[in-house]
Amino acid sequence: MAVLLPNRQLTAYVLAHPWGRDARGVPVPPPPGALPEPGEPRPGAANEQADGSWTLRVDPAEWPLEPGDVLGDGTLTWTVVTALLKSVPGHGAADYIAVVATLNPPEVP
Repeated sequence: MAVLLPNRQLTAYVLAHPWGRDARGVPVPPPPGALPEPGEPRPGAANEQADGSWTLRVDPAEWPLEPGDVLGDGTLTWTVVTALLKSVPGHGAADYIAVVATLNPPEVP
């Protein structure tokens, strides 16, 4: 088993979920660029994948994270695509949130 150690401090910007709905019942996301108050910076890790997506390891104290939430390290920001809480039975210190995200703005090849 490989362990990915923290390599940066990540701050979560968690949007209000669920989003409000319009008159037809369609979820209405907040305006682009509208970020809520930042959370507490916590140890995390980020790695770029060959397909241009990013995988992040986030402190479980930030759970729940939802698609559309934003993570930042002070230099880069990412928008969450998926987030899954990973628990290691009997070893709570090894718990983390596995996140697949896109870099903001996306890199252009």
